[in-house]
Amino acid sequence: MSTAENKNEVFKQDLDTKGEFQRIFQIHLLFKERGTRPQGKVIQETLNARFGKTDIVADVKDSLSTFAVWKFLVEYKDDQKVPAQVLMSDFENFDANAIDQMQRSQLWDCPNNEEILATCKYKLMLSDFLASGLEYKERCELLTGWLETTLELFPDCIAVWVPSSGKLLTREQVLDNPWNEECRFLHFGINVRFFNIQGTNDMLVDSLGLYAIGLPDVQYHFHELDPNAVVDHAYNVAAYIFTQDDPIQDDETIAGLNGQKMDAEIRWKCQHESALIQPEREVMDICPGEYASGGRE
Repeated sequence: MSTAENKNEVFKQDLDTKGEFQRIFQIHLLFKERGTRPQGKVIQETLNARFGKTDIVADVKDSLSTFAVWKFLVEYKDDQKVPAQVLMSDFENFDANAIDQMQRSQLWDCPNNEEILATCKYKLMLSDFLASGLEYKERCELLTGWLETTLELFPDCIAVWVPSSGKLLTREQVLDNPWNEECRFLHFGINVRFFNIQGTNDMLVDSLGLYAIGLPDVQYHFHELDPNAVVDHAYNVAAYIFTQDDPIQDDETIAGLNGQKMDAEIRWKCQHESALIQPEREVMDICPGEYASGGRE
């Protein structure tokens, strides 16, 4: 499959684009004006309130601030345990052109997304550091807390862009997180996308973002089903994969859709495969029975 279409646009795939485990997970805060990064001690105080003991590792003016968070210890082969770190860049220019048209076509959740991208001229990058060895739920708790803590310090932040998930949310949306405590990362860490397949009646829904923390995304290639219902189904399955550490085995089945609702009497077969739509990554392909399109491996 080489092309997909959405919003009356046709996108040609870049087959060299790969979705790889993120050893450093980046989150970009977007601003209309260049601001001033707080001093390290101020940032440390907000981190202490969220996570307990933290240390300032570096606080370099016009460069980076990094903090060791003792709640999250990474264990190495020699049985040494070292606290994971979080990192904050200084303000940099933001080039909205780096977000391509395929990515822009999937910004369903963010109102006025084009206006936001046009007016935000600066970004501040957050990430973890030396944290990829954490158990993934711990790592996601760290990232979520780091993002939410930082937003307290920057009330003038307009929006948050997460490159690995292709998710753009306003500051208010990030703080008004509808997911339960265990799944708060999913609010910004995954995006569920929808494509029409050019020249057919086929549609494709997939999630983007679980690959970044070492889990498979989900994928549906289908016809006739209500795509909105499939999107909801995808979020539910992605949350199940996240909370249960990818428990679904090849050839097992999960509850399918009966109209808008999941129905345990309808069984859809699951199988790990390669993604049909870029980036290249592992997905849990969910075959929707009589509504399935294409072939499965």
